[in-house]
Amino acid sequence: MALKPLDIAIFGGLAAAFATVVYLMASAPEGDAEWEAYAKENHCTPVGATDGSNRGGWKCDDGKVHYRWRQQR
Repeated sequence: MALKPLDIAIFGGLAAAFATVVYLMASAPEGDAEWEAYAKENHCTPVGATDGSNRGGWKCDDGKVHYRWRQQR
């Protein structure tokens, strides 16, 4: 059975999507070492979720509120 151009496009797209997911999962940072160092240097304090989402905010002395997903903590 010969593959049709549509079949090749579908399988190629699925393979590209799978490869992208694998790449993103492999390159995602595992720990919080960078954030912990940044938070300590900039005296960040937790302000809690202000919008009812699953995010926690950190107010830092740079004047910004940085949001981090709670699963990352």
